[in-house]
Amino acid sequence: PYFFNGLLDQGYYPDGIYTPYSPEGYIYDITLAKNMGFNMLRKHIKIEPELFYYYCDKLGIVVFQDMVNCGKYSFFLDTALPTIGIKRGLSRPVSKRRRAYFESTVKATQDILYNHPSVCYYTIFNEGWGQHNANILYKKCKEYDPTRIYDTASGWFKVSQSDVESEHVYFKKINLESNGKKPLVLSEFGGYSYKVAEHSFNVSKNYGYRTCTTREAFMRDMEELYRGQIITAVEKGLCASVLTQISDVEDETNGLVTYDRRVIKTDTEKMKDINREISDIFNKKYNI
Repeated sequence: PYFFNGLLDQGYYPDGIYTPYSPEGYIYDITLAKNMGFNMLRKHIKIEPELFYYYCDKLGIVVFQDMVNCGKYSFFLDTALPTIGIKRGLSRPVSKRRRAYFESTVKATQDILYNHPSVCYYTIFNEGWGQHNANILYKKCKEYDPTRIYDTASGWFKVSQSDVESEHVYFKKINLESNGKKPLVLSEFGGYSYKVAEHSFNVSKNYGYRTCTTREAFMRDMEELYRGQIITAVEKGLCASVLTQISDVEDETNGLVTYDRRVIKTDTEKMKDINREISDIFNKKYNI
């Protein structure tokens, strides 16, 4: 038994956008997560240069890897319906060309990352974006590389073929309990915003699921979120959690560190204590 305690990692940097200015940028993010007591990064809808995975292998942190979206975002399908609880039975028509392209990209991702031991989990579809033939794609992925865990539909439109029960919880209290059939994964939650003056990408725009105006308020809300909700879910069978997110990304100011990586918004030692507490509770539950 192992509790995957992680952070969403979109992998964007102000000095290089898709890559950091130097490899030290990867090392900084991985080390920051580990120093706060996290043991996993969910690489979100983006494939990194192989150097990133090398450092995850070398420094010792688990990677939950998303496949890249293959369809357009729809507010009605991807936000409105799931928000009111409609999360089953929806799929989209897809052209032969797009289906073939997506499948070849998924296979290429599996090929390039196969020998990185840090990569243990793949997300095929995230929040319905481009979701199609999900059960068939799960079987193809599992047959091609049976050594990884597969989250077929992260957060939204559930299907029968998946290794995990995957949930996203925003805007409401986390109240999850395992049904004992599949591992329960909270693959996104949190997203609290704290915008740091002089260290934000945009002066006027701001995005997050709750707004904090001070570092103290941000840290207090993090403590309440983990101790008041995540720990309770762990006691009820939660196997993994992914906080949104490790760093700010342009208008999204809900990271634990600013977009320029200059200001850490939380108290590193307090976060480490919280995560140690979660680990202790999980280990006690499973007699580790």
